[in-house]
Amino acid sequence: MRPVILLTVRPVESDFRYPLASELNALGHPAEYIFLKRQPLVTDMATGTIETWSLGGLFRHFAGLRRRPADRRPVVFNSTNLAFPWTSIGLRAVSGTRWCLDMHDELLYGATGWQRAKMATAQRMLVAQSDMIVHASPSLAALFPTSHHIGNASSLAMRPKVDPDPLRVLVLASIDDRFDFDALAEGARVAADHVFEVHGRIQRDDDANRARLEAICAERPNVRYMGPYSDATLPDLLSHYIVSFAPYRTDTALTEYIDPLRFYHCLASGVGIVSTPIAQARRMSDRITLLCDIADLPTKLAEAAARPVSAARSWRDVAQAVSRLIADLR
Repeated sequence: MRPVILLTVRPVESDFRYPLASELNALGHPAEYIFLKRQPLVTDMATGTIETWSLGGLFRHFAGLRRRPADRRPVVFNSTNLAFPWTSIGLRAVSGTRWCLDMHDELLYGATGWQRAKMATAQRMLVAQSDMIVHASPSLAALFPTSHHIGNASSLAMRPKVDPDPLRVLVLASIDDRFDFDALAEGARVAADHVFEVHGRIQRDDDANRARLEAICAERPNVRYMGPYSDATLPDLLSHYIVSFAPYRTDTALTEYIDPLRFYHCLASGVGIVSTPIAQARRMSDRITLLCDIADLPTKLAEAAARPVSAARSWRDVAQAVSRLIADLR
């Protein structure tokens, strides 16, 4: 099967696309996983060997790919967001490879002014030089009509629950401008007999959102910030909960185009979900309990805790979809 290079700007331990590279390799696509930075880290997915290269060495490696017959050159799955656009374009030019652009989100992320113009230019360049585009949330098809839906997934599995308590609620989140702090505060008030344990990362320079969360924790003793989590700690973390609350803002485009990995991780781990009605939660309403009125949170949490939970999809499912798309590239 055709080789694959997955190009990313995220380290292995925090990259949601790493399981996709692993599954593509397991399906028979010889895969390389490249963490693109000033000294790229290159992982051979078959052996697990990791090498540190220079950018010059990376370009020489890609230039050497042009010597292969066209049908034996790797397909490059470009998941570098809008970082290093000229590097991506240069690597494609020297290698003669086919490129698939990973639109896993609306990559402008609410930027404004000059920053938005610069990011939009980078996005247009990457779209123009790609042979194929794939997207996660189906909402992104409106922005990229020729792209293919592959979605997100989880590689986690069910584990026995440790001291399950339906009144202990997991809030698994990125603490940023997509997070509905008002919903968390009011939810903690109306569901005062529940304890809300917030796990998630706050960016080091995001003083405003850090202060908002700290204020809620100070005002509501039943809200506790537990700190960031990692992919490695997720299985154990999720084994301690049977229900979760996803307070996403519904008044911003920032949540219109997301396909939250947390939905898939919770479902794969047997954790029921109550979510504010963002687009992806509405699409998954056969598995996710929607919260349209914060006053209903206690009732919705009880419903979600009692609702049968099963995994939505695995990274093997996504890899099979990508494999079919790769087979169609000539």
